Amino acid sequence: MKSNNGVYQLNSQKSNFSRNNTSKNPYNLEKIIEKYKNLAKEALSSGDKILHESYLQHSDHFSRILSEVNALKIKNNIDGKSQVVEASKNENE
Repeated sequence: MKSNNGVYQLNSQKSNFSRNNTSKNPYNLEKIIEKYKNLAKEALSSGDKILHESYLQHSDHFSRILSEVNALKIKNNIDGKSQVVEASKNENE
């Protein structure tokens, strides 16, 4: 898309893809979880209990995503290993 002043705007789908892609990396998720936990501590120390709870909810959200990513990786490893075993059995026959 082109704006009135000739500057091209980024495609929102492209930016969504990059954001979704980084959230599947467990290392990045762990960093995000720690970030929100630290922000929650800071909010509580400044006396803002509502903001503290909000940051904890964000941390919990990303913790659930991390659990799903880890479970999917385990499932894929199990599926991949079973396919390798079946392929080697077929080769031996």
